Amino acid sequence: MGRIEAVVFDVSGVLLDDLRAVWRAEVEAYEACGFRRIESLEKFRETFRLPVEEYHESMGVPSDMVPRLEAEFRRAYAKHNGLIRVFPEVKEVLSRLRSERMSLAIASNIPSDLLGEHLERFGLDGYFDVVTGQDDCEAKKPSPEPILSTLSRLGSKPEGSVYVGDMEQDMIAGKRAGVCTIAICREEGYHTCRRLRRQDPDFVIFDLHGLLTVIGSLNAQAESL
Repeated sequence: MGRIEAVVFDVSGVLLDDLRAVWRAEVEAYEACGFRRIESLEKFRETFRLPVEEYHESMGVPSDMVPRLEAEFRRAYAKHNGLIRVFPEVKEVLSRLRSERMSLAIASNIPSDLLGEHLERFGLDGYFDVVTGQDDCEAKKPSPEPILSTLSRLGSKPEGSVYVGDMEQDMIAGKRAGVCTIAICREEGYHTCRRLRRQDPDFVIFDLHGLLTVIGSLNAQAESL
């Protein structure tokens, strides 16, 4: 691992606290389409995975019903998106990273139009050099393609980059892409620490202040070689 020059972020559960909004929208979408109720937020965290089509399949949704389910989700999500918040330390940490001349980017499975709306709404759009959403890449995480495509657009190499995520599939995608994987374990994250740790991330942090510590340590090691 060389000196870290680029940081790529997932969004949901990392920059934005949107778990409850997504869960409530999923509950309403499933009920509207006549499928079994998602029992609880805790059960959702235990079962949810990417890509979302595989999650729906695991929940017994036929593939021909997925478009209707996704349309119902969008409708319900618009009703609940007032619950979404930016995590308290996000802007401070992004500002610190920018001041240290880091390249910053996003690689997310959020639909690109919603992603752009969220970033603008919370005043985060100006921090990032590249933003990759669901519709900007043919493959979705856990494929490494969203991360590798993002790094290509940044002009950055995997060995000088980190990926920060809160789901097992983020860690799988990051490892496949050859970047340093940083799992963030939040109470409001999509996957529990237990789920994240079984993917053996390079580092585990509990808020984004920990990211600054990790990058500082890695770059100090690189400079001492």
